[in-house]
Amino acid sequence: MILYMAVGRFISAVRHSSCLTYQYRFYGTTMTSLLVPPVSVRGMTCLDRDAFTTVVNVPTLKLCSSVVSTIMQVLKKYLLKICNFKPIQKTNEGIIIYLNPNIVTKFEDITENDRKLLMDQYEHFDFMSITMKYDNWRRDEILKSILPEDIQVPTAYTLVGHIAQLNLRDVHLPYKTIIGQIFLDKTPNVRTVVNKMNTIDTKFRYFAMEILAGEKNTITITKEHGCTYEFDFATVYWNSRLSTEHTRMTTFMMQDDVLYDVFAGVGPFAIPAARKKIQVFANDLNPESYKWLQKNAAANKLKNNFKAFNMDGRDFLRNIVKDDILSRRAQNLPGSEHIIMNLPASAIEFLDILPDWFTHEEFKKVCLKPLIFHVYCFVKANKTDNVCKLGRLLVEQKLGYILSTDAIVNIQDIRDVAPNKEMVRVSFLLKESMLKDKEPAMKKLKIEMNNM
Repeated sequence: MILYMAVGRFISAVRHSSCLTYQYRFYGTTMTSLLVPPVSVRGMTCLDRDAFTTVVNVPTLKLCSSVVSTIMQVLKKYLLKICNFKPIQKTNEGIIIYLNPNIVTKFEDITENDRKLLMDQYEHFDFMSITMKYDNWRRDEILKSILPEDIQVPTAYTLVGHIAQLNLRDVHLPYKTIIGQIFLDKTPNVRTVVNKMNTIDTKFRYFAMEILAGEKNTITITKEHGCTYEFDFATVYWNSRLSTEHTRMTTFMMQDDVLYDVFAGVGPFAIPAARKKIQVFANDLNPESYKWLQKNAAANKLKNNFKAFNMDGRDFLRNIVKDDILSRRAQNLPGSEHIIMNLPASAIEFLDILPDWFTHEEFKKVCLKPLIFHVYCFVKANKTDNVCKLGRLLVEQKLGYILSTDAIVNIQDIRDVAPNKEMVRVSFLLKESMLKDKEPAMKKLKIEMNNM
């Protein structure tokens, strides 16, 4: 009988422990936080803000004096810091300090030195109930509480003007509406939340997206390094993660230089370059990009040194770029010519114009002061691979020529695009030797590719 009673008490204790474990399993560790939303919100797909209301007992100190500043240095590491809640509150009974229950569960959890400093400064240590609502929880806490425990919380997003752009995984899609609403509620200055979908417009190379929450307005205004850009985010390409690269390239160019931007988009390379008094020829095939490119040039007060075109990249190179370069050589104008080809999915394919771009005599004149190509490409690579070398080989394969050391200006690993996929820029000089002895160069290149 005694044995049955003991077993019964043990089973009851296990059940109680399991309940607590489920209640407080948060951020992947059991009972790491006493401040968590109610368990009942798990699996929610339609946002019910009232369901996040819960009552929590938290430790408090009642101060003797109304002068808090004298002991703030001691108290600040223990304060209860949650959204839209003041941990120091004046009441009719005096000043109440609310402490973090994850740090302080009893007065002795405050270090001995700090307790000495608090002596004669407080009346008593106690616990008080506070009601926590939807507005008190952080975005990550809410997302963590509603999603199944085996699904990672989406934390990364890109802010483009008033738009927050998410890249949700397939496992998030059943919860995309509520995720969008939570991002809308909890992200300052955001009025529209969109999710970038995997489908890409094959002609104009911009991502399709769907609006998850907020205003049905994808026309936005954003600023980057002192320049203002307006565009319809749903119909053009824009990537805020290339901000550093935009600045890097603008810094690389000097005032007498010329920029030929083959795939200019809405102008993140072209407009800051033109503001630096560089002569700019900016082109994009997408009529929407061309429209906003012109508007952004006007908004940034660009005039005589900026020209926009709406052409196929090859036609732009064969006509506009070629004619201007030959005119510059005829006038012996100073400065370097930069050809930016920021279409990493296919930019290297446009290098096929080089063999018949100029006549032999024209090419000799052009190469007296070699053009500088800045070609962007995607590289599939493992962690141990040299992505810069792989990017160089991709360009060389299309050129049919091994770039000599003095032809390489710079090779830059720009950013991670996806697992085992990097964006790389290969900057090289167009030299006369590239179109000579092409057959031996091709043989050397094949050997190099095979070795890789």
